[in-house]
Amino acid sequence: MIVKVIEAVEKFFAETLNRSGKIIGVTPEASMWKVKIEVPEEVEYMRKKALDDLMAIYEVVVNTGLQVLSFQRIALRERDSLTSYPVDEPANES
Repeated sequence: MIVKVIEAVEKFFAETLNRSGKIIGVTPEASMWKVKIEVPEEVEYMRKKALDDLMAIYEVVVNTGLQVLSFQRIALRERDSLTSYPVDEPANES
């Protein structure tokens, strides 16, 4: 089943977001799967931040029917670094 979950996430990122990545973790939870995938960050974003070769880590939630329910970028890291930096949470506006 893990192989099918990995394939579903890779297909979602390739077809829906036009981005490929490397799966770095898969965890079963209750009636879903949590998958972490590392993908190269958009060049435009890197130019804004004046950084080179950023990798984004996304957490993806997949149900037992292999449908992607949600995905969220949770961290960024430089390609050659082992240190990742959490993505700032958006401010809650009241």
